[in-house]
Amino acid sequence: MLLNVTVFGQSTEKLILYGLSVEGNKRTDTGLITATSGLVTGEPLTGEMVQSAIRQLWQLNLFSDIKVIAEKQEGSGVYLLIRVVEFPRLEFIDIGGGKKVGKDEIEEAVNINKGQVLRPSDAVAIKRKLRRLCNEKGYLLADIKVLINDGSSDGLSSLYVRISEGKKVRIKKITFDGNEAFSDKKLRKQFKDTKQKWWIFRSGKFERSKFEEDLDLMLAYYRDNGYRDARVVSDSIWYSENLKRMFVNVTVAEGDKLYFGKINFTGSDLFSEYELRQQMMFRPGDVFSQKKYDQSIQDRLSTKFYDQGYIYTQIQASLTPAGGDTLDVKINIQPGNKFSVRKINIAGNTKTREKVIRREFVLKPGDTFDVTKLRRSIREVAILNYFADIKPDLEDISEDEVDLWVNVEEKPTDQANVSTGYSEQDGLIGSLGFSAPNLFGTGQQASFDWSFGTSYNSFSVSYSEPWFRDTETLVGVSFYHLKRRWSEGFTERSIGGSVRLGRRLYWPDDYFRGDWIYQIARSKYSDIDSSAVSYIDPNVRISSSITQIFARDSRDFAEFPTQGSVVSLSSKLAGGPLLGNDEYHKHIFSVDWYSPIFPKLVIYNHFQYGFMASLTGDSLDIQYSDKFYMGGSGLAYGTPLRGYNEQTVGPVGSGRSAEGGRSQMKLSTELRLQIVNNPTIYGLLFAEAGRTWLNINRTDPFDLNRSVGFGIRLFMPMIGMIGLDFGYGLDPDFRGRVPGWTPQFQFGRSF
Repeated sequence: MLLNVTVFGQSTEKLILYGLSVEGNKRTDTGLITATSGLVTGEPLTGEMVQSAIRQLWQLNLFSDIKVIAEKQEGSGVYLLIRVVEFPRLEFIDIGGGKKVGKDEIEEAVNINKGQVLRPSDAVAIKRKLRRLCNEKGYLLADIKVLINDGSSDGLSSLYVRISEGKKVRIKKITFDGNEAFSDKKLRKQFKDTKQKWWIFRSGKFERSKFEEDLDLMLAYYRDNGYRDARVVSDSIWYSENLKRMFVNVTVAEGDKLYFGKINFTGSDLFSEYELRQQMMFRPGDVFSQKKYDQSIQDRLSTKFYDQGYIYTQIQASLTPAGGDTLDVKINIQPGNKFSVRKINIAGNTKTREKVIRREFVLKPGDTFDVTKLRRSIREVAILNYFADIKPDLEDISEDEVDLWVNVEEKPTDQANVSTGYSEQDGLIGSLGFSAPNLFGTGQQASFDWSFGTSYNSFSVSYSEPWFRDTETLVGVSFYHLKRRWSEGFTERSIGGSVRLGRRLYWPDDYFRGDWIYQIARSKYSDIDSSAVSYIDPNVRISSSITQIFARDSRDFAEFPTQGSVVSLSSKLAGGPLLGNDEYHKHIFSVDWYSPIFPKLVIYNHFQYGFMASLTGDSLDIQYSDKFYMGGSGLAYGTPLRGYNEQTVGPVGSGRSAEGGRSQMKLSTELRLQIVNNPTIYGLLFAEAGRTWLNINRTDPFDLNRSVGFGIRLFMPMIGMIGLDFGYGLDPDFRGRVPGWTPQFQFGRSF
């Protein structure tokens, strides 16, 4: 005689489990069932233990029915039988229809394989996924059938899926009820993804999850314009008779328009009330804005304390009705402990020496933790352009100390450059070179460059140490040799070198630096044609000059700056107290500034003006090659101006070739769009204008050669910048011809 477990479970008598058997399992291991039940032969047995065994077996999700039966009772013991009915396992999948949605997408949504356990709930889940897929494709009225055939006696089943998409449904109209403050058109604009169909520009696709998100965006708009209590009462959807068009209606309750009242601060006295009020993006009497309220509290006010080392400042803000349509703001601030930096740990620098990174940090160990200083430190390391990524992190050490971890990702910095171009004067020109901005990971810089053309050849080599004897002092040396045949009718040979001294400055602010360069050179002109005798000195010339450069660089990144500027003023004095045959002064002022439109879309503007003059008034005081030239990519010498050939913008000399000017001006605007972050790739549209003049008195900023065009920049390891521009010259060059489209292609250099 079999005893039902329910009767046994109601008994308070304790029995011993003499035996345990399993029945009904065809594919599930018996040992798994007995182990999962927790029942052990020879151990005491209670009704609660039996109920627990059933619950644990249900959790396996393998059985459609589970029973525990007392087969036989002998004295103080009992023999139990666990009888199970297994869910069938999938043997065959049959998917039909779904031609418009796509078989691959349907199979991905079904996501079930042969041999898996198949439960009735699986059919419901599969149908739900397929419904979502059809909705995303615009088939909101699709007919979807998911059936399980488990008639097989061996515990196997088949899954049948049939999809009939029907007609695609598009949103014809979105309307609103209850909206008095804003029109239907204004509210529809707040929807990001749910749009009315309009020709080919808007799909009119409806997706419930996206629609819910758009309703939240609409409510956020209400709350940012005074209607803090606005809510969606209901929404409804109906279809046209042919089931091709959908109509959406949203009913809103706007509530009253509210205004900010008094602002009261309590708790901290670290800052004056005036300083705290300055962080608020609203004033008493302003229309209530949830966005301004949240940003003031969560961003600006929190950052105010965070920047001073109070990392765990707690700010509790509340809005209290003050009668009528006014909400008073109460803000309680508990700063907690002030944190200082115990250690700065640097990791990931496989090439660059740690001191090269550490010396750029404005935030030092022992300083109060200051986010402003941390951001500036990361910027200083980033502008070195040695690393692909820099990630700071904080680690709590005690109640008032943190360790700063800086993880860097090295990138190749050594660059080989190959540049080519064409000059009216020098013919085919090019350049080969190599630069090491981070020599042996020390931050030292070395480079050499060989430039050549049909009538042009030069070689230069340089070395600099930016932190001489671990101080903020730059020391550098360079050497060059030049030979050039000028189309004006003479050959120039020049050899020289320079010594450079630089220093980071902290006034007017700490973005400034100053550099002083002393250069001495020996030049000789030969093979002089009779037409050039009047302005070329056939004797050996010694040039002794000093150049002073003041510059301010606040860019955020080196390869693709998104904000900041570079301002520089260069002044050169040759001769005079420095002796030598060249006697002149030369000044160049330039500004580059970057303005973000979106995170990866930036406007870059450039302005440059330069002039020079003789110290004595003698035309031979200034060497021919020291004057201003403009046009092309500036490979051989001169200032680049895209859309024109090399040195073809400005005054023309004898032989219809370029005559150097003593004054020049250039303006450029670029719209830059970053395509890839690492390696840096960006496209650009540009418009620029420039010109050189014989002297400063003839300078005319309204008489410039203009050009427009487009280009692309790619920064590659071991090569540096690869640039290709197509510029269209809009004005005649010195030959009286409008050049039209002119390509410029370079390796390793930037325009």
